[in-house]
Parts: sequence; C-alpha cells; structure tokens
Amino acid sequence: MRLEQTMKHAPLGIPLTLASVGTVVSLLAGKKLHAGFGIAWTLLSLWHGLQHQKKMKRDAGKLTELSICRPAFHKRETASPWERLLDSLQILSFIEGRVRLRSPWFVNNERLKKQMEEYIASFTGITKAEINILTGSLLIEYQPEQLRAKPRLAALEHYLANKISNRE
Repeated sequence: MRLEQTMKHAPLGIPLTLASVGTVVSLLAGKKLHAGFGIAWTLLSLWHGLQHQKKMKRDAGKLTELSICRPAFHKRETASPWERLLDSLQILSFIEGRVRLRSPWFVNNERLKKQMEEYIASFTGITKAEINILTGSLLIEYQPEQLRAKPRLAALEHYLANKISNRE
C-alpha cells in the first residue's frame, strides 16, 4: 500500500519536462537515444494520467456534454432553446432592425456558419443573416414590424434591447 501511495503522489513535473526536452534534443543524437527519451516521456505521461484519472474523467464528461451549437448549455439543463442560444452569444450591438452578436463557436466553422445563416434567415422578418468566421460575429438585419408579429421573436428582440441598454 505504501508503494501505491508513493506512486500516486510522486511529483512528475520535472521528470516529464526532462523527458520532453530530451526527446526533442535527442533528435540530433541518434535514433536509439531519441527512442529511449520518447519511451520515457510516454511512460511518465501515462503515469501522470493515472494520477489524475478522476479529474480527467470529469473533464471528459464535461466535453461530452457540450454540443457544437451549445457551448455552455450543460450548466442550465432546464433552459429553453432560446435561453441556451442567448447564453452562448455575446451581444456586440443592437439597434432596431439590426443586431450583431459574437460566439467563439462561429470562428473558423464554415459548416456551422452555413447552418446558422440558413436557419436564422428562415424566420419571419429576417432580411440578412451573415456570419464572419474570422471574427465569430453574426450580423442579423430584420424588419421590426414583421418580426414582432411572432411573439417569440418579439420577446427575443425585447430581451436583446434590454440587455444592451442595461450594459450601457
């Protein structure tokens, strides 16, 4: 039992660092030395992983709870889809008929860009839905009168207007 406790709590920062540096440096020294450092690095990494397996399981569980369109929604299981969508977006600007939002999920995500643009454009009153995948911003332009004819969209507009006015 003592050996198990020692193995479980052994500090591995310095050995891991030496093994990683040794692996890189040994690229110039020959295959056998490089392979030896690589094996040491692998074994120390596995040992380190075993030491932290509970935390790694928790972290992996958090990752599997996420979805491509809902980055932080696992925190609010009872939230409606509208609330979840709003939680993942940062409101950059809002004026009647035009809103700009940002989400890290839009950055370099061409597939999500296409899906979201088509989905948003399908709503009554939306005249433009455009995502810039370089900045992660979403620009929505709409006809306020048409949009407000739908209660949920009117509530969404009201929410955005309140959120931006409270920020200023």
